[in-house]
Amino acid sequence: MEGSIMNLIAVFIFLLYLIAIAVVSYYGAKRTKTVSDFIAASGQLGFWTYCLLMVGCVFSGMTLIGVAGLGFTTGWANVWERIIGPPFAIAFGTILIGHKMFKIRRENEILTIQDYLAYRYKDPKLIRFLAGLISAVTCFVYLVAQYTAIGVVSVVVLGIPYWLGATIACIIVVGYVMTGGMFSTAWTTFIQSILMIAGVIITVPFIIHWVGGFETLNILLANVPQLQSVNRGVDPDFLFGKFLAYPFAPANVPLAGWIYNITLFGLTVPLGLMVAPHVVNNVLTFRESKYTRWSPLVMYLIGLTVILLTSIAGMSARVAWASGRIDIPTLSMDSAEVKWSDMAYPTIAKVALPEWLFIILLPTILAGVMSTTDRLLLTASNNISYDIYRNVLKPNASEREIKLLSRLAVLLIGVTSLYVALNPQPLLAWFVWSALSLMVNCFFFPIVLGIYWKRMNKTAAISSMLAGFIVTIITFALVGNKATIYVGEIPLYASVPGFLASFILALVLSVVKD
Repeated sequence: MEGSIMNLIAVFIFLLYLIAIAVVSYYGAKRTKTVSDFIAASGQLGFWTYCLLMVGCVFSGMTLIGVAGLGFTTGWANVWERIIGPPFAIAFGTILIGHKMFKIRRENEILTIQDYLAYRYKDPKLIRFLAGLISAVTCFVYLVAQYTAIGVVSVVVLGIPYWLGATIACIIVVGYVMTGGMFSTAWTTFIQSILMIAGVIITVPFIIHWVGGFETLNILLANVPQLQSVNRGVDPDFLFGKFLAYPFAPANVPLAGWIYNITLFGLTVPLGLMVAPHVVNNVLTFRESKYTRWSPLVMYLIGLTVILLTSIAGMSARVAWASGRIDIPTLSMDSAEVKWSDMAYPTIAKVALPEWLFIILLPTILAGVMSTTDRLLLTASNNISYDIYRNVLKPNASEREIKLLSRLAVLLIGVTSLYVALNPQPLLAWFVWSALSLMVNCFFFPIVLGIYWKRMNKTAAISSMLAGFIVTIITFALVGNKATIYVGEIPLYASVPGFLASFILALVLSVVKD
């Protein structure tokens, strides 16, 4: 009986969350009058709305599910992902790109990063078309991971089927992005970011206390090799067991090794997120240039707190599993399985939290997922309707046409990405990292060198973008799911060849064709 009551309360909180989002999106829709409003909120976002928009669009289902899964798998060995990953990306993206772009976007009515590329390289057609198309593809890939995350959590928290949880999330986010564009996205993300931050800060200390406190957690983490051997009957080295209590593993170890850390968490994740279409377009939305003084520090500290706590929840799940206190299930589908480490956070939360507190976990993770999903949907739809249709195919298109096409694109992209997500990838983190590889290798040099190096030219930018895209696709196709290449015996993340190809072409062609 008590369990039934708690389920009803969980459903009630879930519905309350949906109602709040609906109300906010309604007012966002009323504020949206022009294409500029729909795409970039006409550059009128305030300090805290901008800060939480950036936090929300980066800290997503990948953070609350994937990062906890990574903490479960590698412990402290990937702590650099928490320090120089997403928090670094949003802070330095605002400093390096947002600050420099403020005057340019105001003077030239720049609404998307494709607008900037067309302006910078004096090419209103080709580079805009390529950048818009690649942006839409990368956003689509990233979207799939968000639906996967909410489907996983729906199974554990609400006990509803994976497909139903993912579908509900899709219906909600498609609905409010279609109606209100950037204003609805920014305002709902403001609320969702607060929910996500509060949920993590409240729940993780309970989890740490449940395993015996922070000091005990670290002692147990160091003893995981023995614990998992005795209690689980697996090899002491299983899932990087002997490296969990260290800041990195030796260079010849994939994923946890220090060189692999540099190529994935020092290169791909922070730089990829910095220029990711759904993130970099946010730097075109804030109202005053003075926001770039303090917003980077505010965003970094908030982001670092959230991602570290989530990671510690995953580590707590690892020691609890190794000690025989919890079992982490594998979510099986028709054609794939969601790797059990991705279930770490919701699984340990279910046993460690009081029931009244556990029921806020779904809104917490739902908020994290939606705050990224809505921005991805809006970015991809704008790529199609504004960047490609209005600025390449039909320059005389009316605002009504553009807004209608934007809304149709939101619907189409939302539904098709959901369809792909119903057959999830084996490990959420690997899927997201592959999308970030495309982002950094396609956009980093055309954007950043375009801002800071006068010799960067159109030929170099287009060649860099195409080389990064093609080489990255080929590399990942050749190496498969593990996304690892080897130089001698040293493993590197598979984004490296595409990054080098993009950089070399950008550098050489800028010098040769200057």
